Parts: sequence; C-alpha cells; structure tokens
Amino acid sequence: MRQLEVRARRAGCAAVMVIVAVATAAPAAAQAPARLSASSDGASLSGTERVFATRSCGEYRLLTLGAITDGCRSRDVVETAVEDRLGDDAGLDRPKPWPWAVEHRSLVTGVAIGGVVGFTAANSLLGYDKKPFHFHQEGWFDADTTDGGADKASHFTDYYVVTKEFGYFYRKIGYSESEARWLALGTTMLGGFINELSDGFTHHGFSPEDLLMDWGGGAVATLISATRTGDLLGFRASHVPGATYIHDVYAADLKLAGVADRLGLNVGPLRFLFVSLTYGVKGYRGGGTPADQQRQVGLELGLNLEEILNAVGVNRDRWWGYALHVVADNLRFPYTAIGMRYDLNHSRWHGPNGGNFD
Repeated sequence: MRQLEVRARRAGCAAVMVIVAVATAAPAAAQAPARLSASSDGASLSGTERVFATRSCGEYRLLTLGAITDGCRSRDVVETAVEDRLGDDAGLDRPKPWPWAVEHRSLVTGVAIGGVVGFTAANSLLGYDKKPFHFHQEGWFDADTTDGGADKASHFTDYYVVTKEFGYFYRKIGYSESEARWLALGTTMLGGFINELSDGFTHHGFSPEDLLMDWGGGAVATLISATRTGDLLGFRASHVPGATYIHDVYAADLKLAGVADRLGLNVGPLRFLFVSLTYGVKGYRGGGTPADQQRQVGLELGLNLEEILNAVGVNRDRWWGYALHVVADNLRFPYTAIGMRYDLNHSRWHGPNGGNFD
C-alpha cells in the first residue's frame, strides 16, 4: 500500500500541473471559435469590406481586444490585434492565440500559477501525518536504490512534459515565445520546489535528488524550446497503473518526421515512428531479490501518436484536440513500441520486446 501511495502521489503532482493548464485553457479554447464565427458571413467580401461588415457596435469607439472578439469586427481585426499584442514574436511559427485569454492574460496567468502552487502543496500534504521538516537522501540510478532510478526518470520526464505544456499554454494566452519559455520554466521550478518543501513535513521528506531531476527536466524542455528542436527531439513520461515502476518505460525520442522534414525527404509511413532511447526497471520493490532486479537501457522503434493525430486532422485548436494531444504527445503507451533492452545489473540483453510487461 505504501508503494502505491508514493507512486500515485508523484504521478499526481505532475498530472495536477498539466490539468491546471488544460482546465485554465478550456474556457478560452471554447470561447474563441464561437466568438470568431460571428464574422464568417463576410468571408466572401474584400478585405476592407470584411473589416466594416459587422455593425453591431458603435462605429466610432476605441476598440479593445475584448470588444473586437465580441463581434464588433471581423476575424482579420482580431488576428491583427492579437499580433500587435505579441509584438516582435508575431511573425514566428507559433500557436494561434485565444483572443479571450489574451485580453485577460494576467488573470489567466495568476489562476494557472496559483493553481499549481495550491494543488501541488495539497497533493503533498493532505492525507499524511505531519512531521518536523527533514531531508531524505534517496540516491540516483544506482542498483541498490529503492527503485533503481526509475523514480528519478519519472521526475525528469514528468517535469519535462509539464514545462513543455506550460510553454505552449503561455503562448496560447498571448505571451511571446521567449516570455512563455521562461514563465513555463519558472512555473514548474516553483511547483517542484513547493512539492518537495511540502514533502519535507511528511514521512516522505525533502529529496534533493527529486528536486534536481524536476528542475533538470524543466531545463531540458527550455533548452529544446530555445533551440527550436522540438520537431526533432523530445521525452515521454510513463504512468502505467500499478504499485511500482516495474511496468514503466521512459523514452528520449528522435522524431523521424522532423528529420524527414528538415532534410526534405519523403519517408512515407516512417514519419509516424520514433527512434528512442529508454530506461526502465524490473524486480524493484514488491519483495524482489537482487537476482530479480534489472535496470534496463533500451533502443526501440515506436509509434509517434502526435504525428498520427496531426495527419488525421486532430490539432489543438479545439479543447478536445488540445486534451488529446496533451495525453498522446507526452505519454509512452504499452504495446506501441518494440526494441532491445540491456540489463545494467547483469550485463545481459533482453528482447526484442515492448518493454512494459516483458
């Protein structure tokens, strides 16, 4: 039971932060298409006529972005106003902003950050007996650690995902690429610190190793964003239900779609695949002996669910597409990959297999 509690709590922390971003985003995603649809009747008019086609508001007034999106002017004006708010970043390849969220950006930002702090602290504190603040040195990826390092891989990939998703979210509510990048890193670093600080007052203890892996995942997500290599590289978390980490496989991915696009190659269905380095453990916790314990480093081919969703027209413009991508882009699902695994504990190869239940 203690094992399930620890795993569920750690998974819950990352899940809570992503859910806060999605939940905060949902009203904006739902409202933006509805408000913009008011101008669709003028789609066949000239540019100038479309701008002045809607007469539901007074002609001579200073328009805020909120007034524009309420139907006073066309989609052209909405997009121009949003781009003006973004400044120099407007010309970059960026997610299409939600006008309502851009107009209320400070409020939405406050709700997102406040939600992360509040729910992260609650996730660590509620339901646990309080103890004097203390540290807990857990170790890293050594063979004799409690989870063989799988918990550290989980922290790293979880916070990579959270930082990446918050970066996307902040751009959707109108921040520039650079602003969104640093806000996302700051939000997740704060969340990781609050989580460990709260743990310090429970039997879990403040783990410096966990915090460094949290911040490391966030830093790598920020680096990939800054170098604009997200089309090539990424990491996926793993949260297979269970009391331990023995069925989880954490992946560092090379995206063949990105390689093909950058080289101008037509690779056919190969664009829907990852080439991934993976990490997972077997036999840790649950009474396993050292002879049963394995720390597996793998090389595999897997399905790129993000690319598949994009190919069938499912994108993040609608709330349900946004939610699907948050899950499919960031989790490595069982039975979606095959590869070879090398057991560091016993210097032995295993496979080919899927990694989760083999």
